[in-house]
Amino acid sequence: MSMSRGGSAATWLRFIRAAELRKSPWKNGGGVTREIAVHPAGAGMDDFLWRVSAADVAAPGPFSHWEGVDRVLLVTRGGPIRLIQERTERAILLPAGQGFRFAGEEPYRCELPAGPVRDFNLMLRRTKAQGHAQAFHGALARRLAPGHWLWHGWRGAYEVDMSGRPSRGVLEAGDTLHLCVAAGDRPILRLTPKSRDACLIAVRIETA
Repeated sequence: MSMSRGGSAATWLRFIRAAELRKSPWKNGGGVTREIAVHPAGAGMDDFLWRVSAADVAAPGPFSHWEGVDRVLLVTRGGPIRLIQERTERAILLPAGQGFRFAGEEPYRCELPAGPVRDFNLMLRRTKAQGHAQAFHGALARRLAPGHWLWHGWRGAYEVDMSGRPSRGVLEAGDTLHLCVAAGDRPILRLTPKSRDACLIAVRIETA
């Protein structure tokens, strides 16, 4: 679905449903990843500018090495997860919803004190993209600046309404709303929770 307000660029949004995501096993067998979105579309592991994914972490072990990539990780199911910096042995305990940002080339391993977890991952090519991800609770009404915005359903469901769109949609847990706002456009997005416990992961990305 797209919207245009003149010029060649257009603002567009799409719902990425949880059922659409393909599973791919990790090389070390420690978990399964589901790619949610990548930019540019169709980019591989060596040429993406940014990438968003969800992973099921089934066993403790080392994180993959990502040279030149900044990462943001949030636990969305289970937890906590313990991250240990291999060089210093400094440990960080992350409960569900708390984000952690780190450089992909830094050596980390994880431990699972309460068993398997699911986490949400934002990966940013350091010289090409900037962004952040954080947990969000409650209702949202915001005029959006140009760039990529993603909202990943964590718990509950949200009604989605954007200015210029004739119909609404519903963001269920596990779904993701991806909105790309074109230069010169400033649409208003409204997210209305359908239950008191509804929450999501909000992502903002700008590319160089």
